[in-house]
Amino acid sequence: MHLIFVRHGDPDYVNDNVTEKGKKELELLAARTKDWNVDEVFVSPMGRADATARACLKNWNVKPQTVKWLREFDYRIKDDRGNDRIAWDWLPRDYFSEKKYADIKKWWSTKSMRSGNILRHYNEVCNGIDNILSCYDYSRVSPDMPVYNCFPHLTAEEAAVDTHLIPEQKDLDSKNIVFFCHLGVMFTILSHLTGISPVQLWQGFFVAPSSVTIVGAEERIPGEVAWRIQTMGDTSHLKAGGEKVSASGFYGSCLSY
Repeated sequence: MHLIFVRHGDPDYVNDNVTEKGKKELELLAARTKDWNVDEVFVSPMGRADATARACLKNWNVKPQTVKWLREFDYRIKDDRGNDRIAWDWLPRDYFSEKKYADIKKWWSTKSMRSGNILRHYNEVCNGIDNILSCYDYSRVSPDMPVYNCFPHLTAEEAAVDTHLIPEQKDLDSKNIVFFCHLGVMFTILSHLTGISPVQLWQGFFVAPSSVTIVGAEERIPGEVAWRIQTMGDTSHLKAGGEKVSASGFYGSCLSY
């Protein structure tokens, strides 16, 4: 199985839509994705994500589902200086000075995160993605371990000889689930699937508007899956179309070769 996350096009935050540049990005994205094999599509209820989804859905025979928890993870907190800010928008010195933020089991327990009840919102997203995966027979082993039980696609005989390592590996589960959403909530989901603190992802990684991130299920043991990021923030469709990568959400310029 592959989970494919598409960030919305260049945003017009005031009108909750995409900009004129964003519309150009979506044309290129739609051309890139027109031949994708897609089994299910989930969309954030926010306008900029919906516009991005509609650009691609015209090429797919799939009915999208809008889910509230895929909205931008823009819940507010009071930071260590008493300033009101979005939970994932930290000043580097404040983030690095608090060691709990690097701990998947403690990041939510600081005074700042508790001020916005961020754990509740985080769990809402985690439960949302787990409910979707459970429909495909993927169930999390435990809250503290990002390993999932699943219907075995790999046989014990195949696992014994490490067939998952050869280039010609068979497609163990060909399902492709696409999510049209936002940077903050995407990293929240990746935190849950990989066991990495969401604060580390929010602070240490960036994906540009209209970018594509692919997460694959890796079945090393029959009936047991871990998730690994295969592609993060790919914008090759923009380069192919001569469109500059947007730096929206990044405090600097984006270098794209």
